Amino acid sequence: MTQEEAQETEIKYKITPTSHFNVESTKKEWNLEIHLPGVDKSKIKFRVLPKYFDLSATRDNAHYSLSGHFPWEVDIDTVKGDYEEGLLYITGKIKNPMDDAYRIKLE
Repeated sequence: MTQEEAQETEIKYKITPTSHFNVESTKKEWNLEIHLPGVDKSKIKFRVLPKYFDLSATRDNAHYSLSGHFPWEVDIDTVKGDYEEGLLYITGKIKNPMDDAYRIKLE
């Protein structure tokens, strides 16, 4: 890699992308919309845990970064993502807190 190419790929800007979080409480569903204009789909990394998410993406010499906590536990198996025209859509369901509860036999 030439010095000129290295300068072009050097991260010069760190950006927190615009995002919108919506909840449909009656359906126990949520969606997260993140604006990543001009970012190639292959340069997006989105990770999720039951109570936390993390986004990292790059475009030219800019690095987009966003992370946050969910106010409830997310059902990881329902989380899906789609990327169209600079908009990343992540959707999922809110986990029912009783899903992992143990039933106690009464004597």
